[in-house]
Amino acid sequence: MRGRPKWVVTVCLVVALFVGYFVSGGFGYQSFIGLAPSAFPAGQAIQDVADSVSGGLTRAVGGIAWTFGSLLAVGLVTFFGVRWSVRSQVVERDPSRRSFLTGTIAGAGAALGATALAGTAAFSRMMLGVGNQGRGWSEPGQEIFAAKVNYAHPTPLDNWGGSRIQSLRRLGRTNFEVSDISLGTGRISGDEGERVARLALDRGVNYFDTAPDYAGSGSEQAMGRAIRGVRDQLFIATKFCTPVGHLPTGTPVADYMKAIEGSLDRLGTDYVDLIHIHSCDSVERLLDPNVHEAFDRLREQGKARFIGFSSHTPRLAEVANASIESGRFDVMMLAYHHGIWPEIPEIIERAHVEADMGVVAMKTLKGARHRGLENFQPWADSFSQASLKWALSNPNVSSAVVSFFELQHVDEFLFASGQSFEQQDAEILRRYDSEIAGTFCAPHCGACLDSCPENVPIADVLRHRMYFEDYGWEKVAIEQYSRLETNASACEGCSAPCLGSCPLGIHISERTAGAHRLLTLS
Repeated sequence: MRGRPKWVVTVCLVVALFVGYFVSGGFGYQSFIGLAPSAFPAGQAIQDVADSVSGGLTRAVGGIAWTFGSLLAVGLVTFFGVRWSVRSQVVERDPSRRSFLTGTIAGAGAALGATALAGTAAFSRMMLGVGNQGRGWSEPGQEIFAAKVNYAHPTPLDNWGGSRIQSLRRLGRTNFEVSDISLGTGRISGDEGERVARLALDRGVNYFDTAPDYAGSGSEQAMGRAIRGVRDQLFIATKFCTPVGHLPTGTPVADYMKAIEGSLDRLGTDYVDLIHIHSCDSVERLLDPNVHEAFDRLREQGKARFIGFSSHTPRLAEVANASIESGRFDVMMLAYHHGIWPEIPEIIERAHVEADMGVVAMKTLKGARHRGLENFQPWADSFSQASLKWALSNPNVSSAVVSFFELQHVDEFLFASGQSFEQQDAEILRRYDSEIAGTFCAPHCGACLDSCPENVPIADVLRHRMYFEDYGWEKVAIEQYSRLETNASACEGCSAPCLGSCPLGIHISERTAGAHRLLTLS
């Protein structure tokens, strides 16, 4: 192309890059946090339309709509812009060439290119954190959410039967003595969920964590029925949240208060002990003046006693440190299990020593790096118990919250209560880690990167190989690997100065070269 069409294409591509990164990527990132419709422009209107079509959703769709809508807009604007510019230039030269197809092919090609560029920019920000200090969802998503462990044993052991809470721990400056293992209710709902919850409470669990968006408010409803007659014996935590998502920064004070009043109605209680700022990924939302004013009013009205926050997001460490420094928070609930971010134990100690905050460990059953525990069956019966005891071996942890959703879980999980983390437990976790040793590239490490003279993105290469081999995401792995600016082809025949640089003992050049052969279409 020459002249005007060339400049139109250039401008469209620049705009696509900008929109993809700042608009599509921004909304996509926020969508993973699970914010309520009010967090997005026209979010409630979008939600209403989606609900009318689907019959009712349990998650806000505003962020998803804006993510894909902005990508679509990029494509359409590019198509019509390039088509118009080409057609105008052609008609100027030859007025008789006025036809529908004039410029259409050029517009369609430019639109596809612009949309692809915008999508790549969005993915880079949303998942990889490019330009955002590496704070993307890829690594936390793998570490916390992906490939969950099959932690319930297929044939529960007889000696687990009747397990009860054996130990209570002080929940920081709340001064409440909570059960060392507490009830996570993310999958509690309906009559079966109520039965599981009642059994856990009967066995001594006196702390449970719920939220309006757990099971689309079904969790709070089931827990409301389960706590009848024993409310005064319990410490109840819920969230500043709605049934379809977390409340964003700047939510009006009245709306924050209304959300908690809805929780009180569903739980059938006059007050909750603790309110968390849910899935908090920014200091701005953590310290939102409106949420703190709302909490202060609720406390004055006797509807809430303590405030905390939960986080399992890319900015976990930043948010946790800010909470300690603020002096405002009574409790923190963090993703914490063996092998996760190395700075977390120090943060937990600071919270305990400097601020007397209660610390609740969540996501305590580590996500598998291979398909469930297919090769781990001899040890699977004790994996959950070893994981819980590991989390509780940190004396600064007040309680380990774990998701109960089967009656068996009550016996299995509570069998770990009050138990010390012994050598056999360490061996179980060691064996588990040995299953993934030499293959699993730990998040937030990067120790090997400076050793590669070709600047191969080693962590990305190994992550794509993991997608292919362990998650069964073959197509995704191949597609994402193909997008790498520098791939592992350079590892073939390399002198491998990276050897020995991995603290987990990965034979890097062997794994990366193998990844290239596996993920390259020929």
